[in-house]
Amino acid sequence: MGVIDKRKVKENEEKDAVLRIAVTVAVILLIIGIIVVVVKVLNPKADTQKGLQKLKQMEQTDVAKVDKKIRKLEEAERQADEEWASRPASEKFVNALVMGDSVTQGLSEFGVLDAAYVQADRGTGVSEAADNKIEEHFAKAEELKPQVLFLAYGMNDIKAARGNAKAFAKAYKAVLERLKESLPDTRIYVNSILPVRQSVIDENEWYGNIGEYNKKLEALCEKEDVTFIDNGSLVKEEYYTEDGIHMQPDYYTEWVNHMAEVADL
Repeated sequence: MGVIDKRKVKENEEKDAVLRIAVTVAVILLIIGIIVVVVKVLNPKADTQKGLQKLKQMEQTDVAKVDKKIRKLEEAERQADEEWASRPASEKFVNALVMGDSVTQGLSEFGVLDAAYVQADRGTGVSEAADNKIEEHFAKAEELKPQVLFLAYGMNDIKAARGNAKAFAKAYKAVLERLKESLPDTRIYVNSILPVRQSVIDENEWYGNIGEYNKKLEALCEKEDVTFIDNGSLVKEEYYTEDGIHMQPDYYTEWVNHMAEVADL
């Protein structure tokens, strides 16, 4: 009986040892498994490297396709802009009106703009002393209600205002206020007074004040929130007619393009 008990005890001890080893191995494997999971969670890059490489390849392919499409769109836009800019003046000014004096008359007289887009008369200015038909110009503008209105007065106001730039600016202010009130939806642009030849200034010193007139006019436009268009740089010596004031046809092509560019027509 005693021998049998010892064997059983020994067998039980062996079973317990095996069990302990099995449990220990299981625990170790569990710990290793936990460590692997933690590593994957904390450092997914190691486990997803191949996937990331695939995504990167797809991304590079997509970027190349998108970039190609963008370049095509940009090229199409550039061509459209060039075609738009190269339109004839008659198309650009279809919703515009240019009002002014005898210098402005050249736009229609030389065929640069259709007469329907020009309201200009010799001797007209903003000053009361000018040989004025400006009321007719107001009436025409109010009748047509153009989207864009260009004003080109001032040459006749040199004499009419007797060289007084301040008086000229005051008179021009009244013109702008009236037009802004009667044409609230119209964009208004004011052209500068063109320079004259020195010979004209020598005959009448008031013409020497054109620079001061333009300074006052530009300041007025800024105050009235109206765009001032400086055309002085367009004038070349060969553009003058014999009187040293009016312009040859070549000037008008440049002028009309400059107005269209500034007004984004």
